[in-house]
Amino acid sequence: MKNIILSAILLINVQLLSGSDNSEYSQSYTILIKGTVAGHEKVTEKLDDAGQLLSASEHEITVSDGLAAKRMVFSTKMVFSKGGYEPVSYTYWYSDGNAGDSYDVEIKAAQITRNLSRSGRTSAITIPLPPNMVILDFNVYHQYDYLIRRYDGKKGGKQSFADFIPLIGNDIPLTVSSLGDSNLKSDQGVLPVKNFRVECAGLWTGNLSVDKNGRLVRLFIPAQDLEVVRSDLMPDQEKAPLPVSR
Repeated sequence: MKNIILSAILLINVQLLSGSDNSEYSQSYTILIKGTVAGHEKVTEKLDDAGQLLSASEHEITVSDGLAAKRMVFSTKMVFSKGGYEPVSYTYWYSDGNAGDSYDVEIKAAQITRNLSRSGRTSAITIPLPPNMVILDFNVYHQYDYLIRRYDGKKGGKQSFADFIPLIGNDIPLTVSSLGDSNLKSDQGVLPVKNFRVECAGLWTGNLSVDKNGRLVRLFIPAQDLEVVRSDLMPDQEKAPLPVSR
């Protein structure tokens, strides 16, 4: 009997260790502009050998300046502090016609250093690390996961962050406010979500919904006619934005 119990304990331990080593998160998003599918985003997460969270993503999106449409294909990678969601490093690189263009960010010794490579030219800047710094980059939507996980739900109210924009080489003020809970309806059923309002330095305001784990489900920025929806919740690739029932 003792041998059976010991064997069962060992088996459970092996399964737990195997699950923690191999655990990996992945998610895909559909990007709509003016109600039409404009691109897709896929993100994966795992712990590196040092126990830091590593986030990697692939993107394809078509954007327009009103005169011509441009297809962008790029990838990102972000490493976070061990046990937290403070960025340690971030890399963004193009893999289409702009292949070779990239930038990387390193946060170290209370400073942010950004290196930019564009059209064969490189430049670097270093600025002091502001309080509550996050990286919410252009056209990279899964990063809202990490913003919301920095929000203090117990404190509530409007909370301020410094959004470092690598292309600009500086941070801009960002605020997050809780809008309470609701249910998001889709063909797959009803999903309980937590809702937030994000305001970016008076430039734009967006509403987003996350699941119980703080993962992005839906983002809507009216001024940009932009909506981002978790792909498994899309009825089909051409459907209109999902309604939210309160």
